[in-house]
Amino acid sequence: MDRRTKTKVVITIICLLLSIFALYTFIFVAEVSSGWRIALVVIAIFWIISGMSNLIEYFGKRKK
Repeated sequence: MDRRTKTKVVITIICLLLSIFALYTFIFVAEVSSGWRIALVVIAIFWIISGMSNLIEYFGKRKK
């Protein structure tokens, strides 16, 4: 794995951790109406899905 890919993986993992924290915050901590809460939770879930998709792409099949 080259240096650029390693950097992308590290940044993606950091962003995934922040997205999980954001999801926790949106569900349990944020004092907003239920409509906003649902919208924020959906956004956080898509952030997590996007990050996982990127990790799968980085660790998937490699060209030789």
